[in-house]
Amino acid sequence: MTPLRTTLLRRRLTLLRRPINRPSQIRNYASSEKPSQTGVFYKAWTRPVAKTALLAVFVYQLAYWGWSKMEVDEIKEQKKAETTRLEAQVKKLQDEKSGKK
Repeated sequence: MTPLRTTLLRRRLTLLRRPINRPSQIRNYASSEKPSQTGVFYKAWTRPVAKTALLAVFVYQLAYWGWSKMEVDEIKEQKKAETTRLEAQVKKLQDEKSGKK
């Protein structure tokens, strides 16, 4: 019995040696009829289109997360600056109030 790794390697090499998109080489076990052009098209293009779509969604989510993080950081900085300004104003008013008495 061959190890799984060797079997998978042989399978991958066999797939790499095959010509791409040859309708005559796609086996149809249900019948001996020639496969439809639509079926051949979907068998050839479904996986690459799905991979591309998945990658696009991943990149979009990554960019969206980064953008959201930057916005949150900017809002935090604005709030921190406003808090510092208001604390300084309160301190100034307290000093003025204590100076009058």
